[in-house]
Amino acid sequence: MFLACALTACGPGKPAKTASEAPAAAPAALPAGPEYDSTGVIALVDGQAVTLDHEGASAARLGAGRTVFQAYGDILAEAPLTPGARVAFRFRKVGEAWALTDLKSR
Repeated sequence: MFLACALTACGPGKPAKTASEAPAAAPAALPAGPEYDSTGVIALVDGQAVTLDHEGASAARLGAGRTVFQAYGDILAEAPLTPGARVAFRFRKVGEAWALTDLKSR
């Protein structure tokens, strides 16, 4: 009898979550697309924006000059981030912006 009362006192519990209550999916990864290579020098790092003075990449139709690239945490975690550092980098077009996919010392 005690066991039956104890189980009854616990209540019915929480109902299972429906599909509309399930947690949202993780954000999508960078869109797939062609990657381009170039070399340059770090001019400025401001949060996740990296400004590079670079040689350009003709295949990407990006002329030599200064460009701001979006960079995500995993790229920045192992990258040289000191202004003036010479770097080799890979990037791709994401919408109207450029995003780094790799950034290393050279």
